[in-house]
Order: sequence, then structure tokens, then C-alpha cells
Amino acid sequence: MKDTLKDKFLYFCAPESVEDYFNNSLIFLCANDDNGSYGLIINRTVEIKLRDYFSSVSTKLEKKLNSGKIILGGPVQPMSVYVLHSIDKRFKPLLEVNDEISVSQDVNLIKAILDDDGPEEFLVSFGFTGWSKGQLENEILSGNWLITPSNKEIIFNTPNEQKINKVSKLAGFDLKTVSVNHGSS
Repeated sequence: MKDTLKDKFLYFCAPESVEDYFNNSLIFLCANDDNGSYGLIINRTVEIKLRDYFSSVSTKLEKKLNSGKIILGGPVQPMSVYVLHSIDKRFKPLLEVNDEISVSQDVNLIKAILDDDGPEEFLVSFGFTGWSKGQLENEILSGNWLITPSNKEIIFNTPNEQKINKVSKLAGFDLKTVSVNHGSS
């Protein structure tokens, strides 16, 4: 199962009665190997006032970044910045997810984004989602996650509040209607 999970979307589908950090989260799984699994929640927008931290950020750029480009990627290391982006040879990736998408923490990449000279497509993530070796596979076998193919257009060019609906259309069923209690009465 390990090799087949990387570069997929995960959607949390535990019963609604279960309050969980991942309710209504769409995760792009960036890595799944013998060390565990790593992904970013791609539909949880965070608005920050960049000009409070970087005086050189223009109002136009701040508006662009706050239009869904800044996300809360997960509960692990929430103050660390990760950039999910289209491949751009100018920047060193932390990991390449596929032929089109990388994850990076390259300071030069972050500076380029702040200078409005970054990759064509990107999301800036605070934190990530992670599982220890075999943990995600066990959660999937327990019925807690739906797996669907990923889609670059949904990741980078779909408003965050519409991403689950777009994935549902591609999957052919409404992700929000699936329950871990399938088949039980």
C-alpha cells in the first residue's frame, strides 16, 4: 500500500459524532515510505498580515497570498513553513512528490514568493500532517480515510472552500456522505 498512497488525496470520513482535527480536511499526501507518511491539508485557509512581519510586502501581494495561498497544513510543527509548489529548478526541493510538484523549505523560495517572483503555482503551509510507520495504513484499514487520485488543478487553482466538492465530482460520489459505518445498521 505504501507506494500507492504517495501523490493522492486523503479525506477523513469518521462518523460525524467523532470530533477530530481532520474533519472536513483534504490532505495531499506528499510521502509514504518506511519512515511514515507526510502530507499537507490543502483546504484550510489561514489569513495573516504579512506586512506586520515584512515591511516590503505590497498590499497587492498580501491580497494574493491571503486569497487561499496560505494554509494550515497540519498539527505537526505549526510554526514551520513548507511550500507546496510547481517544480521550479531555481529552488532546492525538500522532496519531489511527482514530476510537477515539490515541497520545499528553501529560504530563497520563500523570499522569492515575498518578492512576487516565486513559482507559478504554490501554497504556503504552516505545519504538516504526519503519521509514524504503518499508522496511516492502519487508519485506512479501519475506514477512517478515503483515498482519491490527486489533481494539480484542484491543489493550486481551486478555491479552498470548493476543493472537497471538486474532488467529489472527480471521484463520482460526494466524499462528505461516506461513513466509516458503511454496511452496518
